[in-house]
Amino acid sequence: MAREDLHFRLRIPEGLKNRIEDAAAENNRSMTAEIIDRLETSFAPLPPEMKAMIAEFTHQLILAFGERKAEDS
Repeated sequence: MAREDLHFRLRIPEGLKNRIEDAAAENNRSMTAEIIDRLETSFAPLPPEMKAMIAEFTHQLILAFGERKAEDS
């Protein structure tokens, strides 16, 4: 983290802090690095193949529920 990076306090539940600490230790990095990595990952766009998988899964769910609804009628 560069010196010009923003520095601020953050209130989080103790249980979440413990989970971040555990994950950071498991990944051999600081809590700050763990939080930054997770935030960066959450903002990254989905790869096209993942979007396609989600679209196909959604389509299959719609078909399955449509068939089930028709059977219930």
